[in-house]
Amino acid sequence: MLTSPHLHAATGARVDALTVAVERTPDGLEAHLRAWDELAADAIDPNPFYEPYALLAAWRAMRVDLEVVLVWAPNPLPAQPPLLTGLVPLVRHRRYRGAPVAALATWRHVYAYLGTPLVRAGRAPETLDALFDWLPSSGATLLELDDVRGDGAFRHALVDALNRRRRHAYTSAIATRAMFRRARDAETYLLAAMGGKKRKELRRQERRLAEAGAVAFDELPREAGAAALDAWIDDYLELEQRGWKGRAGTALRDEPAGLAAFRALAHGAHARGRWMTLALRLDGRPIAMKCNVRCGDGGVAYKIAYDEAFARFSPGVLLEVEHVRRQHEPGGVAWMDSGAAADHPMINHLWRDRATIETIVVSTGRPGGSLAVAAMPLVRWTARAARDVLRRFQDKATKT
Repeated sequence: MLTSPHLHAATGARVDALTVAVERTPDGLEAHLRAWDELAADAIDPNPFYEPYALLAAWRAMRVDLEVVLVWAPNPLPAQPPLLTGLVPLVRHRRYRGAPVAALATWRHVYAYLGTPLVRAGRAPETLDALFDWLPSSGATLLELDDVRGDGAFRHALVDALNRRRRHAYTSAIATRAMFRRARDAETYLLAAMGGKKRKELRRQERRLAEAGAVAFDELPREAGAAALDAWIDDYLELEQRGWKGRAGTALRDEPAGLAAFRALAHGAHARGRWMTLALRLDGRPIAMKCNVRCGDGGVAYKIAYDEAFARFSPGVLLEVEHVRRQHEPGGVAWMDSGAAADHPMINHLWRDRATIETIVVSTGRPGGSLAVAAMPLVRWTARAARDVLRRFQDKATKT
């Protein structure tokens, strides 16, 4: 483990000596579980994919070379261990997007929809200062923060840190995706999200579905044991396999590493009371299923699947409407990030709020970093213009 001491001033009179360490093995990182859990519970922006039960499982299953940066601060309580104030999992690139520039990037696997680092509430300024003081020694010229919540507290703290340091940054990608925010009650929410005609059609579809058998919604109780969770997972995997992902070979059953990470995340979240499930069943057989992961007072929608043989009844939409109703009951979440594509046709109509997701590239402070960041808009424009010229040439050649 590498350590490097730094002296940092927060926005006030307090001055703390923060330490930056790097863990390069899952076993090494696992030694900090207690401090890590405390950090995740007190993060300014929650990210379930960077919590212990999710990150460790994915790291082990996917066997990627990670450098997990940990920022430690002295504990203000006497004789207590240091506080973990920051955690950033990074992958190293010798070339950044084809350019001969070394870079570090926050790691996200295909089933992780958020890349916001964990930073302890109340300690963001000095934690980010410690990170930026350490970065030049990493050997990387650029740092890419991939899929960060653009409207979250971490992003605000990052802007402040960059301004303090007069550090260059470039937003290489930005989009919005559907987000659920609880309204006064479910009927108020649904009335705003769907017109009367659409709601009437859904009621008709549910009645027609009921003509084919017993229709029921159910969810896995929080107190259910591991065997019950495994049975639910098996139902979900079988349902997903029957759909388009199964035909395309991209279902979880077709990807052993992804499946292992999924099972571990489900069990880890369920053990902490964070796993949320909901199923629409016809005569006991699932025809639509979804699962979410709680974080803070909100959550992240994780996976959803439906039986395409019943597509005429819109089982996925019926499930989402029931999900909205249940989140307005006691114990429901205040918000939920869909994790969906920006143009998702179903969830965008039902979940009317939006989360801004950004990928941000910053200079680490090494020579050439600021120049590389400043040149990115021109490089991107040039590449796009070249593609447009080539496309017009190809179109002209096709017509002749």
